[in-house]
Amino acid sequence: MLNKKQTNTIEVSSDIAQVIQDGQQLVAYMAKDGQVSLDPDLAQVMIDAKYKLQKKQWNAQDEAHFLHSYDQLAKAVAPVSMESIRAISRSDNDKPSQAEKAVAWYRRYTLVALICLLFVQVYYLFGHALAHDLKDLYESRNEWHLKLDSEEPNSKEFKQIQSKYEEVGQRLDANYNLLKVWNRIWLMGFSFGSEIPPYSQEKLNVELRRLERAQADANALDNLNLAQTRLTARLQLFENMLFAQSVLEVLQGYVLPLLYGLLGAFIFVLRDLLREIRAITFTTDSEIRYRLRLTLGALGGMIIGWFLNPQELSGLASLSPMAMAFLMGYNVDVLFAIMDQIIDKLRGAMAANDGSKGKSTQGSGNG
Repeated sequence: MLNKKQTNTIEVSSDIAQVIQDGQQLVAYMAKDGQVSLDPDLAQVMIDAKYKLQKKQWNAQDEAHFLHSYDQLAKAVAPVSMESIRAISRSDNDKPSQAEKAVAWYRRYTLVALICLLFVQVYYLFGHALAHDLKDLYESRNEWHLKLDSEEPNSKEFKQIQSKYEEVGQRLDANYNLLKVWNRIWLMGFSFGSEIPPYSQEKLNVELRRLERAQADANALDNLNLAQTRLTARLQLFENMLFAQSVLEVLQGYVLPLLYGLLGAFIFVLRDLLREIRAITFTTDSEIRYRLRLTLGALGGMIIGWFLNPQELSGLASLSPMAMAFLMGYNVDVLFAIMDQIIDKLRGAMAANDGSKGKSTQGSGNG
């Protein structure tokens, strides 16, 4: 009889031994943390498998019965799995679990994304205010200059207008100096050379030679130098204004929507990560899915600025483009649904257009 048992006993593979150990952990999970009631028969099979393995009394019938029972146990605890339990549980040497590492990583880089967003947003608002005020001050100074020319030099109104003109000029200079500092961040510390165009420079040279031939007084030469300096200063002013406007458009159309979408995606990941850890469903696949979610969220934020006009979305008409970028980064599924609707409308319009062309061709053929 003993020989017959030894003959029926089979060598347990490492895979089956690992499955038996996993079955023990699943039973312990259901008994301690699981919200699904533990079937006594399934628990008995898992326990018997452990002791049969230790006593080397394992045979083919035991293996078949155990695998069938393990399949039922895995379905009972789903979506929890051994992979998710291992990812959340700490190892024997008390090192942080995979879920704890993921939480620390996403929390750290969410803070980094938030700091970058705040820096770029403050930088954008500061530059926008400078560029807007500089344009208004330049137009205002020209208006006060025209008023100054229309008044008598010794009148009371002339002095008042002159005082206002000088005040506006000083405010313009201060604003312009700050804008140059703002531009240097993107210019990597460099500044514009503001060279006078060849034609304008040649006109100044011709005028200078004419004054020298005529032996003009010092005032005429000084006025010519002032005109040259004024031309150089205006060129530099316009170059800085145009460059600032271009940078503001890049920030508003690309950088800020991307950062808002990325921040929205980070917040979604943290929220979903917390839910999966509580439900013990976090796995390695979750980590891959979250990384892809960050990429899609950042791209979704930029797509808002490219293709969609928030004013055309009836339910979200009151939201700013940046708020829309944040929401689309948080839930990119909504963005994909909107894009699918647009594509369906285009397909319908193209099909209707092709149908009308076919009918017109058929009518002309019959005629």
